[in-house]
Amino acid sequence: MTRGKLNVLVPLLLLCFGSAAIAQDRLGHLKSWAGKYPTEKKGRVTTKFFGLPEIRTPLLRLLSRADSDLLTKEYAVEAPIKLIGDYLAVKVCRPHNCADEQAGFAINLNTGVTYVRMQAEEDVRWFASKGKAIDLPKDVQEYMGDFAVQ
Repeated sequence: MTRGKLNVLVPLLLLCFGSAAIAQDRLGHLKSWAGKYPTEKKGRVTTKFFGLPEIRTPLLRLLSRADSDLLTKEYAVEAPIKLIGDYLAVKVCRPHNCADEQAGFAINLNTGVTYVRMQAEEDVRWFASKGKAIDLPKDVQEYMGDFAVQ
C-alpha cells in the first residue's frame, strides 16, 4: 500500500471508530437514569429526562411538535427508565387511558440512534432517527410495545 493511500485510510478509520466512541462518551452518563422516572423531583428541583439536550434535540428532529408534546408532556404517566443492553427505554401514557394512548422511546447509548413508538388505540406509528424500527433488538421492541410490563 502506498504512503498516500495510508494517509487517507488512517484518518478515515479514526473518523469511523472515533464517532462511535464520541457518542458513547457523550451518552454514557445517561445510564445513571436507569431505574429512575423520566420526571424526577427532589425537593424544589425537577429534572426531566426528556429535557436533557442529548434527548430533546434528537426528539425535536424526529417528531412533529404535536407528537413531541404528546410524548414529553401530555403522556404524564411514566414507567421507570429501563436499561436493556445498549439501550435506555422509556414508556409513557395518557393519564386514565394507558390502554389506548401510549408511547415508548429508546436510545442506543453507543450510537445515539433514537426510536419512538406511538399508539392511539389500534394506530401504531414508529419513528427512527436512522434506519427502521425493525433495527431495534426484539426485546427493546417488545418492551416499548407492552405498557403492562414494567
